[in-house]
Amino acid sequence: MASSSIPPTEIEKEVIVEPNWVELPRDVTANILQRLGTIELLTSACQVCPLWWNICKDPHMWRTINMTKVPSSRYYFQDELVKICSKAIEQSCGQLENIDIFDIDFIVTDDLLAFIADR
Repeated sequence: MASSSIPPTEIEKEVIVEPNWVELPRDVTANILQRLGTIELLTSACQVCPLWWNICKDPHMWRTINMTKVPSSRYYFQDELVKICSKAIEQSCGQLENIDIFDIDFIVTDDLLAFIADR
């Protein structure tokens, strides 16, 4: 019978190191989060951890509001999208520079336009 020259207890096990996303520099994390759409930021990303919540509160994150990416996993009604858009506008604290909306006839109302102008 053949025997192994290395006893099983001495075989090195592969160590899997999982990245700790909280250890990323804040500006790198903010850059990653800015690549998400407004809907994802307000409905899920800001709820991941306290660091992401704090980054999502920063008005600089909301200079551009992108409502063109609607997650396929959820269907949103017009009033929900208007609320999300309004929340993003509030988060910008007057620093909004650009707003992209996927279906202007569906979401943009006179009230929403007035809200944007007021802010």
